[in-house]
Amino acid sequence: PPTTRAELVPIKNNLRHNDLDELVNEETLESGAGEYPHKAELALLWKWALKLEAGRMAKREAFGLKPEQANRVDFNFYVEDDVVSIVRRKRGAPLDKIVAELMIFANSTWGKLLHDSGVPGIYRSQGAGSGAGWAAKMQVRMVTHAAPHQGLGVDQYAWSTSPLRRYTDLVNQWQIIACAEHGVTAPLVAPFKPRDATLFSIVSAFDAAYSAYNDFQQTMERYWCLRWLGQEQVKQTEAVVLKEDVLRLTEVPLVIRLPGMPPVARGAQVKLDIVRWDEVDLSLEARLLEVAQAAPSEELVFDEEEGDDAAGEVGDTGEAAVEEVVEAEGAVAAVSTAAATPAAGAQ
Repeated sequence: PPTTRAELVPIKNNLRHNDLDELVNEETLESGAGEYPHKAELALLWKWALKLEAGRMAKREAFGLKPEQANRVDFNFYVEDDVVSIVRRKRGAPLDKIVAELMIFANSTWGKLLHDSGVPGIYRSQGAGSGAGWAAKMQVRMVTHAAPHQGLGVDQYAWSTSPLRRYTDLVNQWQIIACAEHGVTAPLVAPFKPRDATLFSIVSAFDAAYSAYNDFQQTMERYWCLRWLGQEQVKQTEAVVLKEDVLRLTEVPLVIRLPGMPPVARGAQVKLDIVRWDEVDLSLEARLLEVAQAAPSEELVFDEEEGDDAAGEVGDTGEAAVEEVVEAEGAVAAVSTAAATPAAGAQ
């Protein structure tokens, strides 16, 4: 079984997506073609990531969920000299998957360590919600005891891998270090004891702060999408139907409502006439011109969660559950525990 030790891992260099995305892909990893830093290590991590993913997908199915879609698209935003660039990036690229799977593995493993040691922590749980509708049942909650995260396909999931960015991760690392250093006596010396009121207050405060952060990010993404439409002088565009009168543009991740829209199958592609938009109230008005494609494009497949989330809140980009663990944006960690050799890694 995995073991946890409290130790320092020296960082030698950073491996960045922008430098490696063109060189490291499924084809080069399988064939061994190309030359890039830490090639052998990345090949090994890729095989491990695939094995970890397969285990999670089996667990998701055991929870009654469909496998994650591997062909969804993310968008990166850049603004240089007042020029907005929104670049499509396929989700699930090898470097993304390596980072995501190892983070899920670490957070799940450490969550189990806390639970088995009788030490409370801060967990992310999904799938045990109550209420009508998919979104209510699959709402992600913060709890202080181990509980399944069905979307990720793990029995427990404790945010722990980004202590410099999130206070919850720092709190969990204090608890994890207590388990690593004190074993069976960890519950006596851990900073937070079972049913600790301070731990509950941390969870409550974090939920509020995290919600505000997400709202701000979605607002800014919406603003830059509208700025891009004006910059490119877009008059007509295509969109994919998420649910009923909720659509997402295909060129940029902008979700809108189209009141009075006739019934169209979820996933259908439609063509829109852009009437007007407002960069102050972040609104966009459009007219339906035609249904361009009745069946969803392979590139535009989305999860059931995405349609329900977007229907509840226009502006929600409907991120897949796995995206909440891809925290090291622009970098991938390739860490060695060999004491004598500085490791490659990411901050």
